[in-house]
Amino acid sequence: MVGLIARLGLGFGVFLALSAALLLLFTPSGTAESAVSALTVGLGLLLILISISALYIERKRR
Repeated sequence: MVGLIARLGLGFGVFLALSAALLLLFTPSGTAESAVSALTVGLGLLLILISISALYIERKRR
């Protein structure tokens, strides 16, 4: 069950990071939208990191 949730989190993290990075490329720098997009990319990468570590721990446990 933990592995399934971690894979779902990994998918959401990749989608979040890629879509925010793409949006960051098309918004002018210095605006509020670019700041929010940069924070969203960071949150997506954090979610990816947490999901990968949960998957690693789950696989190591088996």
